[in-house]
Amino acid sequence: MTADVCVHQAMLLPQNPSQVHASAVNGDKNTLQRLITAESRLRDSEDQFGRTPLMYCVLADRLDCAEVLLKADAAVNKTDHSQRTALHLAAQKGNVCFMKLLLSRLADWRLKDLEEMTPLHLATRNSSSKPLSLLLKHMAPGEVDTQDRNKQTALHWSAFYNHPEHVKLLIKHDSNIGIPDSEGKIPLHWAAHNKHPNATRTVRCILEAAPTESLLNWQDYEGCTPLHFAVADGNEAVVEVLTSYEGCSVTVYDNLFRTPLHWAALLGHAKIVHLLLERNKSGMIPSDSQGATPLHYGAQSNYADTVAVFLKHPSVRDEPDLEGRTAFMWAAGKGSDDVIKTMLDLKKDLDINMTDKYGGTALHAAALSGHVSTVRLLLERGAMVDPLDVMKHTPLFRACEMGHRDVILTLIKDPFVYLVDIDGNSALHWAALGGNAEVCEVLMENGISPNLQHHAGRTPLQCAAYAGYINCMALLIQHDADPNIQDKEGRTALHWSCNNGYLDAVKLLLGCGAFPNHMEHTEERYTPLDYALLGGHQELTQFLLEHGALSIAAIQDIAASSIQALYKGYKVRRAFRERKKLLMRHEQLRKDAANSFVSPSERRTRDAETPEASFPLATTVTPLSTRKCSGTVEEECVMETCSPDTCISVECGSTYERRSPAGSSRPGSAKPVNSGAHVASGHMETTTTPKSAIHNRHRTTGAHLKQAAQATPRSTEPPTDSICRSASMGNKPASEHKSKQSNISNSTSVTLQKERRAEREMHRDKDYRSRIEGDKQAGREKQKCTGKEKDKERWMGRTRKKQVDKEKEKKRDSIHSKNQAAIVIQRAWRRY
Repeated sequence: MTADVCVHQAMLLPQNPSQVHASAVNGDKNTLQRLITAESRLRDSEDQFGRTPLMYCVLADRLDCAEVLLKADAAVNKTDHSQRTALHLAAQKGNVCFMKLLLSRLADWRLKDLEEMTPLHLATRNSSSKPLSLLLKHMAPGEVDTQDRNKQTALHWSAFYNHPEHVKLLIKHDSNIGIPDSEGKIPLHWAAHNKHPNATRTVRCILEAAPTESLLNWQDYEGCTPLHFAVADGNEAVVEVLTSYEGCSVTVYDNLFRTPLHWAALLGHAKIVHLLLERNKSGMIPSDSQGATPLHYGAQSNYADTVAVFLKHPSVRDEPDLEGRTAFMWAAGKGSDDVIKTMLDLKKDLDINMTDKYGGTALHAAALSGHVSTVRLLLERGAMVDPLDVMKHTPLFRACEMGHRDVILTLIKDPFVYLVDIDGNSALHWAALGGNAEVCEVLMENGISPNLQHHAGRTPLQCAAYAGYINCMALLIQHDADPNIQDKEGRTALHWSCNNGYLDAVKLLLGCGAFPNHMEHTEERYTPLDYALLGGHQELTQFLLEHGALSIAAIQDIAASSIQALYKGYKVRRAFRERKKLLMRHEQLRKDAANSFVSPSERRTRDAETPEASFPLATTVTPLSTRKCSGTVEEECVMETCSPDTCISVECGSTYERRSPAGSSRPGSAKPVNSGAHVASGHMETTTTPKSAIHNRHRTTGAHLKQAAQATPRSTEPPTDSICRSASMGNKPASEHKSKQSNISNSTSVTLQKERRAEREMHRDKDYRSRIEGDKQAGREKQKCTGKEKDKERWMGRTRKKQVDKEKEKKRDSIHSKNQAAIVIQRAWRRY
């Protein structure tokens, strides 16, 4: 026994073998015979794997020991723990002698193991067809297509192991070549999937049985045909065999909308691409679900020879995909420099600055992916350095967004570094949003301000704070970025850091002078502390409170206290001003009253001193002002005396009060009281009027004054025309004339007072009657409705009014408090 056989036998034995198992493996026929004769149950004893001595005889090729066990009636169909019998093991090893011995002892070939495989499935693994042929002789018609757990027949396994003799033998025994397995694959799929050069024989054996179009283009559950598998394996011989049949389609789609031509281009099989293009009878190049052609796939994989095959074929053009990107742009996005050179050399009319659906060029794609060599190649071949897409992004913006420093140094130019996109973002905004500190430094060194704000008011520092990029934030602050700049909604960088819970970013901002109590410009007026509380960041909240941060509620309380203090001071000052005005008004009234008192003797003296009284002219006396008493202006009292030649008219706008020297009222002591300073001092305005004008004025005077003049008693008063004649003729002295004039005015004043008293009594009677009528009407209305209904209506109306007033007041107070709080805080911050 050689050393290899000894090692093999040692591997077959279990860890603690029994004596009967050891005898079966070692071929000790005498010991085995003695043991099973002494104790018959040992012939079917199992080891730790459930294997019997008969199975060990099969594994060790001990045919004589197997015959001894079978003569002792050992169980031929007993299974181990994997449900395999001795016939399974013999078929797997391809031991025809053992298979014949076991089949002669009525071994059942239909038994299946845990994988539901029969000895027929296992026999296909051997290169020899004898075990398979032996089993087929013991089978009835229709049993050849027994399926395992994966629904695969013996023909599937024969095609998988690339055994053309097995395939012929199974097809000869009427095995079905169109049975799909659990993946939807038929035996032709497995035959085409084999990379062995002789796989063409197996393929031909299957196709010779039924070369139908449905068999050639059979798709599995992923939509792949046998041609897809042959192309994916790069088996040019199998592809040629499959495409040689007329029914084979080279443009059939799988579930990903990819044809065999897409797979060949993606994997760079240039010869297969050429073969498929020649066998493509439709003349159209198919595209996938995204509109990408096989040329796109070859371009992105940097297979220059494959792309060259495509471009040299007359049916191929660089068609754009659904987003307007051509194969040239795909190559630039993947950094396929060889493909770019090939395409530029083979297609002289290629526009290097062509744009896609969104305005992006090949340079945009290369800059976004960070391929420096591709960017340089495109610039050398004449690509524009500053093309704008629909978002007004240049290739520099794309590179800054992704942080490709070398690409930025290649693209950066002074005139274009200050460009902004459609939202007002500069290249520094995009670099900060990506957290690329090195790129930010390069951009700031080229003149971009760190405090530049976009259309929404946000700075690069706020963009970096939004994502919590500490290094980028520190670099921006070192270059004088202001942490207290607010955007249009009132948010600062501290707001964004607190919103996302970045404690380190908050520490950095507060350490660099950020104000912790900036409020938003929205209705909520949130502060950074409010954002920390809403996000549930407890550690961050504690840190902010330790550094003097306040919530909007606390700020409103402080503002309310300040507003109340200011309002109290305002009320005190207003009360003081009102009291001061009142005192001044009382003092002025007192002075006016003192100046308005003039005695009759002073009046007569002043009248005697007037030189115009002795002239035969009409005199009109008019006060310069009128006095308001109890909210009303007293009516103007007019007295006119007329004669054929002259007329004296006296107008008095003052109110006469009859006072005695002791202060009591009596007739004949009327004294004028005027608020005007000129009337109080006795100055009166005198005018001379022609006779015709005097008579016209006499017609327009008040009716009550004419009646008062006519009602004067003749016994006490001389006739008016006689007075006028005496005044015009100058027969009597001036003093007598003045005394008569004073008597006339006094009698006129008494008559006027009587008329006014009568009018007041008449109005009082009217008011009394109206009140009585109103009381009667109210009594009638009360009889129409009961008191309870009235009270109920009144109560409901008051309740509704109170609710509405309360809601309005509450809303007004809320808005007022917020606005006042904002104003107070902003003032405090400005003072700070």
